[in-house]
Amino acid sequence: MKIIVLIPVRNEEWILEKSLKTASLFADHIIVADQGSIDRTPEICKQFPKVIYIKNPSEKFNERERRKILLSKAREFYGNNLIFALDADEILTANVLKPKILEKLVKQIKPGMSVMLQWIMVWKNPFQYRYDNLPEWRYNWKHFIYWDDRKMSFDDTKIHSTRAPKEALSNYIKFGDIKVLHYQFVSWSRMISKQCFYQITESFLYPKKNPLKFTSKYKWYLKKGPGGIILRDIPDAWIKLWQERGIDLENFSENELYWFDTEILQDFKKYGTKYFKWLDIWDVDWEKKRQIAIKRDIKDLPENKIEDPRPFYIKFYHKHLQPLLSYDSFLYKIYRFLKRF
Repeated sequence: MKIIVLIPVRNEEWILEKSLKTASLFADHIIVADQGSIDRTPEICKQFPKVIYIKNPSEKFNERERRKILLSKAREFYGNNLIFALDADEILTANVLKPKILEKLVKQIKPGMSVMLQWIMVWKNPFQYRYDNLPEWRYNWKHFIYWDDRKMSFDDTKIHSTRAPKEALSNYIKFGDIKVLHYQFVSWSRMISKQCFYQITESFLYPKKNPLKFTSKYKWYLKKGPGGIILRDIPDAWIKLWQERGIDLENFSENELYWFDTEILQDFKKYGTKYFKWLDIWDVDWEKKRQIAIKRDIKDLPENKIEDPRPFYIKFYHKHLQPLLSYDSFLYKIYRFLKRF
């Protein structure tokens, strides 16, 4: 049995070197599927002997397709192998290196099963994580590992698909000895751009879906449990063994323009900003992003100044009602009424 890490990427140079360094210390192979990166992602991958770099030819965002591409490549290795399905901004806690920890894990499962690990949200700096009394922050477990029986397959979900094939989701264990550190919120500006991109992507994937039903979920990071935001220090046990091996988990770069921004600006050019007026993406200064993109000679940008296209009632909903109300049939009636104006 081999340990194989699968990582889909697109312009992940801000963290990829860190995640590949950590994965190289416990995995036999790391398969990276790159969807058209134009940053240093391909160059970084070439620095790691265990990395198998392949291209994801998909033109559109499709999580199911990239999971299939990665698993298909992993199955070129003989046997039933243990698969770790991670994103570039996710790093296992360093206790994965402790003697016999993975042996302990394997003894509890068999081919066809998955393993849930706790998903820890590193919050705004690399030394603390969110621990509010809400499932999103304190009780968040995901299927990050599965023992491939070479028969399983992924469902047809194009966005927010599961890490493990569908057959393994109901046959799993929870393993608390290893956790997954999610560094998305360390690069705050990138995270905001990513959430805006997801809103637009979902609006294209599900054009008949009421936008009120999904815009609020992309503001989930603003939800606070009783007592407000609770932060805890990241224990030494989670990162010390990484640091002792010279892996820097402290310094992360911020950029003025991310690939998410570029695609959003090009969508504005193609469809017009009014097309996206119901999406909660307008806290971003898109005109500033457009000016930066112009200086970088990026093509297919809006020709005119970008302004917030929302009328006052949509602004009022996004700012005052959305944080207080969960989606229900009443909000759908509000949407259907206001859409006529």
